[in-house]
Amino acid sequence: MKKPTAVSHLLGQGQGMLRRLREGTADAERTLMSLKRVLPSDLAANVWGAVLRDAKLTILVRSAAWGTRLRYAAPEAAKALAAELGTAIDEVKVKVRAER
Repeated sequence: MKKPTAVSHLLGQGQGMLRRLREGTADAERTLMSLKRVLPSDLAANVWGAVLRDAKLTILVRSAAWGTRLRYAAPEAAKALAAELGTAIDEVKVKVRAER
């Protein structure tokens, strides 16, 4: 009988889908941290997720009120984030989602 492989090993050394998942998670974390650096601190504290895919930035916020405030700040934040990440951002979407 083959010895089971630890999940941590699969995630750390995995190929194919697991590798893409690991890389996607690292990219999202990097995008989130960079976004929080360019936002005012009160807004940054209420953003809990950010994904940049195909020049489209999707930002997850905790409430509709913070989402509205972020939509006003989004154009400037997107410019600063694009400069920090060295990539183009053509569209910004703000979504209200309860943090998990």
